Amino acid sequence: MHHGNADPINVRHHVPARHAVFRSVQGPSMPHLPPMPSPIAIPPATAGTASIRHIWAGAFEVGCGDIVLTSLLGSCVGIAIVWRRKRRAALAHCLLGEAPPHEANAGARYVSTAIPAMLRALGARPDDYAQLEVIAAGGASLFGKAQLPVTVGDKNIVALERAVQALGLRVVHQRLGGRQGCRITLRCKDMSFDIHDVGNRAAER
Repeated sequence: MHHGNADPINVRHHVPARHAVFRSVQGPSMPHLPPMPSPIAIPPATAGTASIRHIWAGAFEVGCGDIVLTSLLGSCVGIAIVWRRKRRAALAHCLLGEAPPHEANAGARYVSTAIPAMLRALGARPDDYAQLEVIAAGGASLFGKAQLPVTVGDKNIVALERAVQALGLRVVHQRLGGRQGCRITLRCKDMSFDIHDVGNRAAER
């Protein structure tokens, strides 16, 4: 189990060698995010009580205060964006990688549309991206690779890599791939998180 407070210095050594930590991409300008619907930020829960929000497949939520965001992942990818300065965060549970052209506003169903939607819901503009921290988990191959050399999990990971690099976002911790599901939990009160394995590891095939 990993427990972290999203300190880049402390978590990078946990990243599997296969998937390196992404660094901010410097370029002449950040891509323009297309207009899309964004959910209303969740208000803090009643003082002294933590409100746990389970993020189901194809959804995301923004949280603050005593909100705890959590998601159970297999081949899906969980993406958390933490904005410490504003004391709010978002967590998405993405089913697939790249959205087809006719689903450009598909929200969290696809990795490629989830990240822009989360940025808009957080109220983050390109000038704010350097303040954001990304945590990613999931993308497992739960049924082996005998029949599908490139799995849904693999495609989701590639889409994540492409999206964060295109937007210049900083990934401070990731636990991607493998053959076992996991749960990601993000506590908005102190912006700490943990990712731990669940279920049985898929057999080699």
